[in-house]
Amino acid sequence: MAEENTSTRKKRTAQRKRTTSKQNSAGFSVRNEVKGLIVIAFAVISLLGFFGAELGVVGDIVTGIFKYGFGLGGIVPCLCVLWIGWRLLYHGTFVSVTKRGIAMALFFLFLLALVPLWRVPEGQELLTTQLADQGGVVGGAIATFLRTLLGNVGAIIMDAVLLLCFGLIVTRLSLRNGLQKAVDKTQVGLDVAKEVAAEKVAVAKEVFDDWNEQRKDAAQRKAYNREKDMRFSAAADQALHGLEERGVTTPSEVEEYPFEDDFEAAIPTDEIASATSGQPSSWKELAELEARNRAAETLADISVAYGDAQHGEAVDPSDDNDYIYTPDEEYEYVPDEEFDDESSAVNVVSAVPGTGAAVSSVSAGAGMSGMTLNVPSIASTTEDTAQVAVSKEGHIHRTYDRPYHFPSLDILSKGKGSQTSGDEVAHNAMLLENVLSSFGITAKVVNATQGPTVTRYEIEPAQGVKVSRIVNLTDDIALNLAAQHIRMEAPIPGKSAIGIEVPNKTTEAVHLRDVLDCSDFKDARGGIPVGLGKDIAGKPVITDLAKMPHLLVAGTTGSGKSVCVNTLISSILFSRKPEEVKLILIDPKMVELSVYNGIPHLMAPVVTDMKKAAAVLRWAVREMEARYKTFAATGVRDIKRYNELHPKTAMPLVVIIIDELADLMMTAPDDIEESISRLAQMARAAGLHMVLATQRPSVNVITGSIKANVPSRISFAVGSQIDSRTILDMAGAEKLLGKGDMLFAPIGANKPIRIQGAFISDDEVEKLVEFVKAQREPEYDETVTQEAEKDSDNQSSDGEDIYRDELLERAVNLVMESGQASVSMLQRRFRIGYTRAARLVDTMEDLKIVGPSMGSKAREILMSPEQAKARYFSDDHSEE
Repeated sequence: MAEENTSTRKKRTAQRKRTTSKQNSAGFSVRNEVKGLIVIAFAVISLLGFFGAELGVVGDIVTGIFKYGFGLGGIVPCLCVLWIGWRLLYHGTFVSVTKRGIAMALFFLFLLALVPLWRVPEGQELLTTQLADQGGVVGGAIATFLRTLLGNVGAIIMDAVLLLCFGLIVTRLSLRNGLQKAVDKTQVGLDVAKEVAAEKVAVAKEVFDDWNEQRKDAAQRKAYNREKDMRFSAAADQALHGLEERGVTTPSEVEEYPFEDDFEAAIPTDEIASATSGQPSSWKELAELEARNRAAETLADISVAYGDAQHGEAVDPSDDNDYIYTPDEEYEYVPDEEFDDESSAVNVVSAVPGTGAAVSSVSAGAGMSGMTLNVPSIASTTEDTAQVAVSKEGHIHRTYDRPYHFPSLDILSKGKGSQTSGDEVAHNAMLLENVLSSFGITAKVVNATQGPTVTRYEIEPAQGVKVSRIVNLTDDIALNLAAQHIRMEAPIPGKSAIGIEVPNKTTEAVHLRDVLDCSDFKDARGGIPVGLGKDIAGKPVITDLAKMPHLLVAGTTGSGKSVCVNTLISSILFSRKPEEVKLILIDPKMVELSVYNGIPHLMAPVVTDMKKAAAVLRWAVREMEARYKTFAATGVRDIKRYNELHPKTAMPLVVIIIDELADLMMTAPDDIEESISRLAQMARAAGLHMVLATQRPSVNVITGSIKANVPSRISFAVGSQIDSRTILDMAGAEKLLGKGDMLFAPIGANKPIRIQGAFISDDEVEKLVEFVKAQREPEYDETVTQEAEKDSDNQSSDGEDIYRDELLERAVNLVMESGQASVSMLQRRFRIGYTRAARLVDTMEDLKIVGPSMGSKAREILMSPEQAKARYFSDDHSEE
């Protein structure tokens, strides 16, 4: 009974407490609403007073508080009071005090003080007649205080600075970021203006050069120049020039009519008289002496007219036509009718005493019959006959080594500018800070580097924050940024920051011209400079292939591997002559590199037969050994020093490019691996360099021996982290975006560099190849082609015995279907003996269809049914 009474009392007490709390909360809500209504009424009366409404004595007093207290800004406090009343009425709470609210209030007060500082003379800030039209009592008091401390000018400056500070706090803006944005936009505008101006200047210069060249050509064709006429000897020209320097009278007008009848008029009468009388004049004597002194050492062009000058035969000049050599390496035809028949002839006289050089006597015609000039004949000259040759018919044929001209970058197209705006970068930076803050990590974005494809944000974590905490949030950050993949570099080498690489919304294509059109590429001396692309800061990446010294390129289909190989070859064609760098291209796909067939840089045609490819690599090994023997005999250590000491027998650098290493390794893995390993270990000093490209970066293709000796790697997008570790020895390549996005790990680098690979289209490659082909014909090394053909013939003869067993094709099909190469299975299925079945399995091992025996484990199948059929059981093999 007592227990029931106790429980009843407890229930009643609880009910009374709930009722009391409800009544208290209701009363509190009503009180707040009443307060809110009173405050709103106070604010509304003040606002009406500001707009000139008649509100009586109380209304004028209430309005006067705001009008004289805050002057021109009095309406702002009225609105604030109205907002406070609304919060009390609707929310039941008063305004919370925050730092931003305090900064906003101080900004308003110092803004009021700026009005009297600017408009009211000193000492009149608190005049009652001016309070309502200025800053009110509050503004006037602050202005008086600042003027007392700092004077009028100092008060204005201090007030403006305080306004700027409070404004930055309220708006949460940054002056540095704003200035940086302005500078960036200005720089973009200047760059665009420079490009437009440069293009216009280039076009104008090109037009002017064309016009000037046409003008010079026209002038040269119109005017006769004696120096360009090959019928005059160099000795005669030099003799006349020497006489002119001594002040002796010479036939100066000869250039206007060199072989006319009135040539006699150009010679003074006294000179002709003295010549005909047998008394040599000073002009004749000096000319003969000048010719004799220069006869032995002259290297000038010699003109022979219509006959064998060495035997003294004089031929009528009307028998043949004459040609005049012009500087642009063309021959200008001049008819015989323009010259006098007796203008010139060649007769042989005795050799010049003391020189041993035969000289010829040139008669000047009727007017100069008594005057002769002894000039060197053909036999006295030491000029290279490759430059000037005389045919049996008497015509002059000029031959020379055709110079090699580098292709112009105008073949390539220019890329467009960056399309990523600064607002996107600033937005992502703010999102990064918010995401990290939501996970309890205090960090700040200190810098953002914008590249063609990705933007790297440098995050500086607070003291005590572990790097692993940020790295573990990779997926969460990608989710909040709505990014496909993000890659972290933690930490950035040389910086106390973590790099977060975020893909741009709009990517920028990097064209090869933008990469090669830089001083690093144009001014490269020696080596093999190649352009890869642009780094994360948008700067061109130019590297020396000779210093790598070998390069491994891997990536899935469509990631940009083949384009990278094309850019490497194109860079070589743009910067190196055929005698400087030679190429050996191995293309198992038969279509990727075939476009380069016929360029002068090739040592052999593009190799597409895998049997020949193995032979070419063996040739490269022997070439390397031969070069080292030559170095040892001449006492040098590398090819650079050898070429410096022996320029006449200089050796070219050789670049071996294999487009698909996986297919090559399937053909003859042992031979290929051995050759590649030996070249990778020793070929650098001999000037042989390799570029190995593959789509399948597995350990069966990139073996440990190859990987250890190829220190420079390029990885495009791969399918898994395992493939990335196979290429780079670290993860990261699986997060690349494809389409040229690569990680480049040069020799000696601690971490790879992210690069957007350069792009060159098929049309640009074809234009480049056509230009290079037009320069010279390819000069193939016969030893390379002979070695490849010999190896192919040997393998064909060895393979005749392989195809003799008619069960081989059926046995291969059975192994492919069952997935195992078992001798006992072949015995049962084909009802043959053990010897024949074992021989079939051994044959399949020799053909690299199955792997070697692994004891109790099954043999590994190395080829697909389609590959085996295409390689060994096609129609061509059946015919054999």
